[in-house]
Amino acid sequence: MQLLLKSVDFAARAHRDQRRKGPAEEPYINHPIEVSRLIVECEPHTHEDILCAAILHDVIEDCGATRDEIAACFNDTVADIVLEVSDDKALPRDERKAQQIETAPDLTEAAKLVRLADKVANVGAMLTDTPIGWDEDQILAYVTWAEAVVAPCRVVSDNLSERFDAIARDVRAFHTPEEQQKAEAGV
Repeated sequence: MQLLLKSVDFAARAHRDQRRKGPAEEPYINHPIEVSRLIVECEPHTHEDILCAAILHDVIEDCGATRDEIAACFNDTVADIVLEVSDDKALPRDERKAQQIETAPDLTEAAKLVRLADKVANVGAMLTDTPIGWDEDQILAYVTWAEAVVAPCRVVSDNLSERFDAIARDVRAFHTPEEQQKAEAGV
């Protein structure tokens, strides 16, 4: 438990100036906490190192933390998982997204669990706090991309996979023009 609380403190400090991109402008730290919470809810016996990595999963790519810094503060296992799920921000966005699809099958089981929970949280945000300026096509394209990333990660958690599928279905239903028209018409 001590290591997990230390990871929350580390991530909160690292993400202190960041906000989510939706209209609520939630503090960014809510996202990594949600990712870790999703893992605990769906896989309650998950090792603390994986939960710490879930909390820290964006500190390399978004905050400039290094693998060595994470290893020194936590341990090599946590640092390696975080590094595995970190995008290389030097690459253009489309390349980073393609790389997530390409590398997903080769992730360790721990990294697959973090990646899967991250996508559950991110796709869920398309219902509750969609990024400002995103239209229906962008939202649906994001869900399709997330499904491709998640496909090889499903083996690590049936519960998280089911949650992802339910949320993806809800997002598609809500953001499909025909469903929106029905909702607006009160049908």
